[in-house]
Amino acid sequence: MRFLDRFEEWAIIVLLGLMTILVFVSTMARYVFFFPITWGEEAARYMMVWLAYIGASAGLKKGSHLGVEAFVSALPKKWRPFLDALRYVIIIVFNVLVVILAAQIMRNQFDTGQTSPALEIPIYWAYAAIPFGACLMIVRSVQHLIGTIANRRQEG
Repeated sequence: MRFLDRFEEWAIIVLLGLMTILVFVSTMARYVFFFPITWGEEAARYMMVWLAYIGASAGLKKGSHLGVEAFVSALPKKWRPFLDALRYVIIIVFNVLVVILAAQIMRNQFDTGQTSPALEIPIYWAYAAIPFGACLMIVRSVQHLIGTIANRRQEG
């Protein structure tokens, strides 16, 4: 899984860097040189979508997503591993549904040949961020679920 860790980190660094440079250059071109880069805003938007979904997976890996700590803390300690496992099962099921539905949307976009307005790339490339990010989150949730079960067995 080290490859996945590195991929997420580098994808975030590259996408954020490219997006920042593109927005800066587009802004300068429009307001200083009066020469708008018509595709810049659209490209930055698609990079932001990819960044958000890859970042969600990286956040899940580090456990930095919001949780319901007050509720979990109020319960007996013996329930916490069960609730952690349940949380990851729910995340897995949700993301499986997201992958299935997003794949259907992408297939329809592929069949219609829809392209983006400014970049004129197939629009399913932009939408591919959704199932890609959901698959990454499934992998991270399975990792956490296995870790939770393994820790429970060691303690029990």
